[in-house]
Amino acid sequence: MYLFEGRRTQLFPEERRQKLFEVLKQHSSMSVTELAKLLNVSEATIRRDLNELQELGMIERTHGGALLSTFSKFEPAYVDKTDKFLEQKQKIGAVAASLIENGETIILDSGTTTLQVLKHLKGKQNITVITNAVNFAQEIDINNDIEMVIIGGNVKFNTQALVGPLVQENLKNFHADKVFIAANGFTLEKGFTTPDITEAFTKRAMVQGASKAIAVLDHSKFGKTSLTTIVPPSDVNILITDSGINQQMKKEIENLGIQVIIAE
Repeated sequence: MYLFEGRRTQLFPEERRQKLFEVLKQHSSMSVTELAKLLNVSEATIRRDLNELQELGMIERTHGGALLSTFSKFEPAYVDKTDKFLEQKQKIGAVAASLIENGETIILDSGTTTLQVLKHLKGKQNITVITNAVNFAQEIDINNDIEMVIIGGNVKFNTQALVGPLVQENLKNFHADKVFIAANGFTLEKGFTTPDITEAFTKRAMVQGASKAIAVLDHSKFGKTSLTTIVPPSDVNILITDSGINQQMKKEIENLGIQVIIAE
């Protein structure tokens, strides 16, 4: 049973929906009454949350309850994403790395696209990389002039990321020139989104810890919305993507004051 006894039960809406999704991942299906009792909220609140999750394609509503959708937008495993759009990600990584000046401190979000940023830092001098990616350390050549700081936290094995309150607290001790973040989806209305509430908070803290925020997304992420918003479009200065982006979307993003760079 998914228990919350002895813990804070007053959750933020996004946090509550994440809990609902986790419950359904464990139990496949539950009734509105069971969910309301479990999360200590009204059945009306549960119905609203379930409607939101259904719109995102994460669950399917049933009479009096809900079940996990076959096509749920859960976070794909890191290994499953490694080779997807690899050529585009390599180009994005190269362009992103070209924006980094010698002597700068950068924050690198975990992910397969941000990994490409790291791989293209060869030749840069006196660079400090702050990251929550447990697998990034093995990518650093001992001859590179790069200092790496890995922010400790709870390990999310599925995405090779360190997340949670400890990461967010540790990030307060640093200030970076630039942050490079990844996302599972982007729309003009919801901004940059991810399926996991804890990762969203961690990514948000990264953005807050840098002077300039740069998002690195391949074209497949546009027009998609995941469970929770990382940051709205207004919090990002530059967006780097590939030539597959819809030109109308590109224009609308630029109209928001965001510089869009196409990695050719």
